[in-house]
Amino acid sequence: MALGNHQSFRRKRKPSIALAGAGYIAVVHALAADSAGAKVTAVASAGGKSARHLAGELDAKKVSPEALPAGADFLIVATPPGQHAELALQGLQAGASVLVEKPLATTLAEADRIVAAAGQGAQVGAVLRCAENLLHSPVWAHAVSLRAGLGTLTHLSLRTLQPPPDWGHFAEPLTAGGVLFDLGPHALALALGLADEPVAAVSASLSSTRQDGADDSATVVLRFESGLRASIEISWVSEFTVWEAQASSETGVLRIELIPEVLLEHNGDSVAIALRHPQADATLEQFGYVDQLLDLISLDPNRPGQTAEQARTILEIICASYQSARHQGNEVQLPFNGDRSLTPMQLWKG
Repeated sequence: MALGNHQSFRRKRKPSIALAGAGYIAVVHALAADSAGAKVTAVASAGGKSARHLAGELDAKKVSPEALPAGADFLIVATPPGQHAELALQGLQAGASVLVEKPLATTLAEADRIVAAAGQGAQVGAVLRCAENLLHSPVWAHAVSLRAGLGTLTHLSLRTLQPPPDWGHFAEPLTAGGVLFDLGPHALALALGLADEPVAAVSASLSSTRQDGADDSATVVLRFESGLRASIEISWVSEFTVWEAQASSETGVLRIELIPEVLLEHNGDSVAIALRHPQADATLEQFGYVDQLLDLISLDPNRPGQTAEQARTILEIICASYQSARHQGNEVQLPFNGDRSLTPMQLWKG
């Protein structure tokens, strides 16, 4: 019996994913993979015990970090940030496409290496994206379409507030950076998307109540090339959780809320947000995790997603913010021209 086109037969195989990391966010990616029609085939973590447990739950194999991507088509790097660069480069060198959790790296020097490797990987069809899931969410897709009608913005503000995290590496001393470094990339990605223009300079103030001295409260002001100033408040010391953004112009107002509930308002009117994957967990889809994987698996460079270059720009803004905080909130110009080998914490505290 003739089997027909061999390539068509091969395309029916589920895309395979290897997970670097076995904590909370790795579990989220594993759940999204199932909804995206992919199969987790390998799991690795530094300790090994959590990887063994998660691998058993997923009917995958537990491997060492050195073995990644263990033959998988895609590698998701969901480890603490200090391991991002090494694992991302390892995956690309093996020919896998890579999704790296935010922040992209702990230093701009590491980010530069990732960007260079991503460019080389693209030549052989390997894609690298940073895991900014909110850019794949249904509410963001609607917001972007409405943002075009606002024209030139006169106001832009964002708040990302929540209680302190107490899981995984957050319970250990943070050496690279605190809330601005870890939670800040979400707000910064949305701010850049809504402004739709380059940042000229940044100023920031940081404070800490943590024993390790890492920042748990941050206020950042982005000055864009047009003169627009965006205010961003990011906190781990809030009693409640609020993730929201508001953009306005002389012709309209756009408000996005992600937590405590997902909603979109345009000129005061609520906009219906239709889910695209009824078989998926609604929360996974609302926060973009399902479409993030579908867009990565497509290998289409025109699909939504944060590229390595864009993720490096986010890290440059973060580094500039920490340097600004060191100098009492004085503006720091972008592109960042400080020491690219230093972590954000080192730029702040020396």
